[in-house]
Amino acid sequence: MSIFQLLSRRTRTVLATLFLLVIATVGCSGGSNSTASEQSPEIVGDYLTCKGFVDAPNIEAVTGESGLQARERVIAVTGVPGLVDSGAVNNCLVEVFETVDSNDVPFPGSSMTLSIVKFQNNETAMTLFDSTLASVLLSVEQIGDLAEVKQEVIGANSYMLDISVGGIGAIVVFVSEGVFVSMISTSDADGSALLNGAQLVTAAEGVQSRLPGFAQSRFTDK
Repeated sequence: MSIFQLLSRRTRTVLATLFLLVIATVGCSGGSNSTASEQSPEIVGDYLTCKGFVDAPNIEAVTGESGLQARERVIAVTGVPGLVDSGAVNNCLVEVFETVDSNDVPFPGSSMTLSIVKFQNNETAMTLFDSTLASVLLSVEQIGDLAEVKQEVIGANSYMLDISVGGIGAIVVFVSEGVFVSMISTSDADGSALLNGAQLVTAAEGVQSRLPGFAQSRFTDK
């Protein structure tokens, strides 16, 4: 087995862990699409529609790209094994991507995926966070210099994983008041991605600011 094959297996295991909550949504339809000119920015996201957490203009502002498209999907927690038993109450999936030949399928290197799962309590979200962080730290130790992990990138309960191999990319994960958030920008075979690690952190900060509980606490503090 080559080093690349070994690396791919380990890193994809980490990615699979991070997206365990949304993997059942692959191939699902029924989401709403919006272009940069059609969707106006929201101050606070809505768990019932999955709108307002991130949109095409948000990502265009970070990347400098134009013509991006956003698609929001409300995922029933009953449709993902283990979510209901774990106390999940809301599950959102948002994709922001470039269109290729009018194809609305997100491709590695030109897309970003946001997963938001709201739990009944913060302890459950933190258990999931601690589990994924442990897997990431172990993988980085095994991978070596090709991978970088930074903790507390947008608060105490957050980290960013950046893997310098084509087909992997960057991931940002954080927990905020019972909400588990993961964002990923996969790279193509040449290592190009819609957002690099630093840009993904900036985009994640924007998502955090639009979480209902976080936004309300900011207004209360004022």
